[in-house]
Amino acid sequence: MRRILDIHTEITNKSQAGFGGDHLLERLEQRMNRYREIVAIVAMILGIIFYSGYRSGSWPYIVVLAVLQIYLHSGSVSIDDRSYISLGTSAILPMILLCGTTPSMLISAFKGIYDGLKNRKAWRRTLFNAGQFALSTLAASLCFNKVSRLAGSTGLGLIVASGAATVAYVVCNIGLVRYLVAMIKGVTWWSEFKTSLQVNFLSSWSSGFIGIIFAFFVLRYELFGLLAFSALLIILSWLLQATAEVGAERALRKELEEELIIDEMTGAYNFRHLNNWLSEPTDEEVSLLFMDIDNFAVFNDTYGHAEGDRVLRLLVETIEGSIREGDQIVRYGGDEFVVFLRGMDAEKAKHVAERIMENLAKLKDPKWDDPVTVSLGIAARPQHSRDKRQLLLFADQAMYNAKNSGKNNIQIYRAGKDSA
Repeated sequence: MRRILDIHTEITNKSQAGFGGDHLLERLEQRMNRYREIVAIVAMILGIIFYSGYRSGSWPYIVVLAVLQIYLHSGSVSIDDRSYISLGTSAILPMILLCGTTPSMLISAFKGIYDGLKNRKAWRRTLFNAGQFALSTLAASLCFNKVSRLAGSTGLGLIVASGAATVAYVVCNIGLVRYLVAMIKGVTWWSEFKTSLQVNFLSSWSSGFIGIIFAFFVLRYELFGLLAFSALLIILSWLLQATAEVGAERALRKELEEELIIDEMTGAYNFRHLNNWLSEPTDEEVSLLFMDIDNFAVFNDTYGHAEGDRVLRLLVETIEGSIREGDQIVRYGGDEFVVFLRGMDAEKAKHVAERIMENLAKLKDPKWDDPVTVSLGIAARPQHSRDKRQLLLFADQAMYNAKNSGKNNIQIYRAGKDSA
């Protein structure tokens, strides 16, 4: 199962975000430490109460499963603060079947201690790791024993008991961890548990289903089956980690690429993105809106460049609120912007342009004597041209015709007349 979140990092983040003063943070950490200690103590007490001894000849299984548990746990892949992918649950059932309750709890506790020592965690966190893994394993073992007595220990009964044990392990493990996280976030345990269970249950159950197959395989082929299936799980875990690394690299590359094509001040796409679009060999139907803020140089001279920058950001926000989700805004340069309206002809694009200008008219500020207006030109593909660069030029020409027609108006490019 997944490692516990880095609690100290989250506390620091909450402090920086204004979560509370030093006293409140100290009290929160004290509560978390008490909870960690309670979980560890309860695990030890229940381990004694449900002590089952060691099965004769089980030492080879204990050693192999302990190594496997450690490896699979270290191979857990976190997706975000709630979701993760791990094959750790797949080793729980074989461990219970082959080793019994007490050895299984000890293997799980050892896994938590090893993880704490390896990652140099505080001793309370290490004890909590060991305790919550041991308690989850105990819950799975008790559930398996109870259901197998009712449904039978072979065939369908064994499958039902294995499924129930897997659910018990997942629910217990998530519940213990999310209670700690709920304290940090200041939310109820139930809301945090329910959200995390919804996100992680499928991946955890998938791992548990593999564990059911693992258990049947081991029952059939004993030590040889354990070694063979363990090797398979190690390979799968390695592939999972490799896939996660590739995915993380792709996500980082995409983020960096997006940073290169985003205008930092307004959040619109920049000219680099427009140039990429112009170079793409596509044959899509699209309308371009080319707009320029009227008298923007005078506005900057009157109210200052800081206020002018704010107007640019407000313009982009207004456009975003006037177009569809898939449409794109590009800052062409200075106070000039281009909007891509895919799948639209010129007449439909004009309706969008009118909506933009109507929403712009609502932008008012006591500092401004005059409203913010734009002159807007429209050109459509394939209506006016199939060549993208020529299409952009036509939209630009239509915008200048709007300027020459008194500003604060819309012009559609017309072949031979420039606009109408």
